[in-house]
Amino acid sequence: MRADGPGGRIHRKAGRSPVNILGLTVLDRNLAALAPTNLNAVTKIQTAPCRPDVTWIDTPDGVPSATITDLDPLGLAQVSRSLASQRRPLEEARRLCEPVKIADAAVLVVMGFGLGYHVAELARRVRKTGIIIVFEPDVSLLRSVFERLDMSGWLEQTNLVVLTDPSDSAAMARAIQGNEHAVALGTQIVEHPASRARLGDASRQFQAGFTDVVRAARTTVVTTMVQTQATLRNLTQNIDHYALGPGIEDLRNAARGRSAVVVSAGPSLERNVGLLSRPEVRDRVVIIAAQTVLKTLLARGIRPHFVTALDFHEISARFYEGLTARDVEGITLVVEPKVNPAVTSAFPGSIRCAADGFLDLVLGDELARPMGAIRPGATVAHLAYYLARWLGCDPVALIGQDLGFTDGQYYAAGAAIHDVWAGELNGFNTLEMLEWQRIARHRHTLRRATDALGRPVYTDEQMATYLVQFERDFAADAQAGLTTIDATEGGVAKRNATPATLAEFLDRAAAGPALPPMPEPPFNHGADRRARARAVSERLRSVRRDVQSVGTLSRQAEAVLIEMREHHADQQRVNRLIARVESVRDLVTRLRPAFELVQRMNQTGAFRRTRADRAINIEAEADPLTRQRLQIERDTANVRSLAEAADALGELLDAALGALGGGAKRTRDPIAPNGAPADGPAADLAAAVVLRRCTRHGAAGRSSGAARSARSPDGPRWSAPSPAWRRPAAPPALPCSAKTPMPHAR
Repeated sequence: MRADGPGGRIHRKAGRSPVNILGLTVLDRNLAALAPTNLNAVTKIQTAPCRPDVTWIDTPDGVPSATITDLDPLGLAQVSRSLASQRRPLEEARRLCEPVKIADAAVLVVMGFGLGYHVAELARRVRKTGIIIVFEPDVSLLRSVFERLDMSGWLEQTNLVVLTDPSDSAAMARAIQGNEHAVALGTQIVEHPASRARLGDASRQFQAGFTDVVRAARTTVVTTMVQTQATLRNLTQNIDHYALGPGIEDLRNAARGRSAVVVSAGPSLERNVGLLSRPEVRDRVVIIAAQTVLKTLLARGIRPHFVTALDFHEISARFYEGLTARDVEGITLVVEPKVNPAVTSAFPGSIRCAADGFLDLVLGDELARPMGAIRPGATVAHLAYYLARWLGCDPVALIGQDLGFTDGQYYAAGAAIHDVWAGELNGFNTLEMLEWQRIARHRHTLRRATDALGRPVYTDEQMATYLVQFERDFAADAQAGLTTIDATEGGVAKRNATPATLAEFLDRAAAGPALPPMPEPPFNHGADRRARARAVSERLRSVRRDVQSVGTLSRQAEAVLIEMREHHADQQRVNRLIARVESVRDLVTRLRPAFELVQRMNQTGAFRRTRADRAINIEAEADPLTRQRLQIERDTANVRSLAEAADALGELLDAALGALGGGAKRTRDPIAPNGAPADGPAADLAAAVVLRRCTRHGAAGRSSGAARSARSPDGPRWSAPSPAWRRPAAPPALPCSAKTPMPHAR
């Protein structure tokens, strides 16, 4: 019996029973360490039988190796297959992991668990600075290994996720949900040579699915950073609707147990949308439409109960051109407040806003109200689906949700976007040509998929990203006992949604009772509204003053940090400067909520701070002075970006005050003299998300392509440090012979 294996835990020699300490078996300890981030995998391992053909072998490394019996590639004869080196499995693991560049990847995707020695080596290097995702479809093998080898030590010290199904894209998405910034710091595939033949086609299937998930995560991160300015501009410009108008809290479960149809603008919509005009449908089925199809439905005499909108761009106001209050009577527009204010200004009917944390912070406890915290959507169709679930509807059917180029088209006939294109039409530039141009512009991101009828269809990277989120949502709802119907009758097939025709769905829904009356949106008129508007304006002025103070104090701290960097060799001076930085920091952190609002504005700076933090944490062997210098450089960049974010947010708050006072709303960013937006997005960050591949023979980079705009009990709990004001972290103590005093030891 030895205690020098991975994680310093005890391993039994071959042929002996597992150790039992304090009543816990080796399997118990391993699964307890694995459970916080792998509840599904732990359940599968607990119920799986051990693999009967595992043969354990003693090795000179002092840890066991093993073989299994498997079929040859032709499936004709049995062969013995090693799960690790039969002589030096630990040395083999070190060699395999040497080419893996931990500094360039916060997410490591390991193809095959084997005996786990290579995963343990990666865990030793990564620790809590990243996520390790292991694909291992052989659950019985996992049971055998976890019964034999005590890995609980290193399992507790890392963020490990085990995935077993090569086709479960929802589980892949959950593995990184809430930690998309880790993907943005780099993703690397590590292939375990001993598992390559055993995994076979399952490995290729998993890698293809996980690549889609990575692209979706990258879309989330890049969109967040690129769109931060536009998002907060729209939020602050919509503060009148948010603070003075109704939310959706009173709509929760207003149609509980009733059927709903979510209508989108995919090209297959023309095939079945006419069925919604049947007289009994609106009385028994909640109809929720994306704003892109509102006019199409109205032209057919179909009046949805709700329309949803969340688009950033002012062009979306075109979807409401020419509509009057009478046209949309009985139709409520539900928006995420980040929608462009041109939309809320253009819609002539009732408007409700979903809850938003940023605006609640701006308003404070005295003015914020329960607005209804619906899930945030990547697209207006996601928002429509989430609204249906918020209403308590079940089942929910989707139509026009192609997520692919059905019949070579992008939009359904008569879609509002065709009206936008009307000025470009002529004999040589038809709607069909514009549709094709819309597809051809994304030719480098086109990919083959399978439609709902089993036929090949093209989609693109953007729509594949949307599909990942939908499939994750459908899976979560299915686990909750809810039913999703894909009644699109075309487009890409969707996992965890049941295919059916709209006619079949409506026939069943028509047999149900009539819908209950929907709550009428409360209106706030007269003196009460004017008094609340004044209170909101005063609150904005107060927050604006504090935001300006955050910027001023950040620049003061930057000057001190620059002095600290320039005189880094004089540690006594550095100590005194640290005290000054700390006093400024304390002033800033007391400016609530202004400090937190500026941090939300500073998404690009937050990403860079996260990247710098991780780089410092990886440099565990750097000498204390070197680590401190890196921390000073990180904090200098951080407070500089905070100052810039405070300036930008102050300008947005000024514009919001002007709009509240009756001025024109800002629907686009100001244009700089060179023609670029005055506050351009962090375009360089798109290049930060790279999917790399590493094998025993080395690592090679592979870009995962461009992307556009797009959370779990089984997901990892790792999160990078938040971009906060803080002094450089205390370095390790120097030997007693050192004469230079270190920071924090004054």
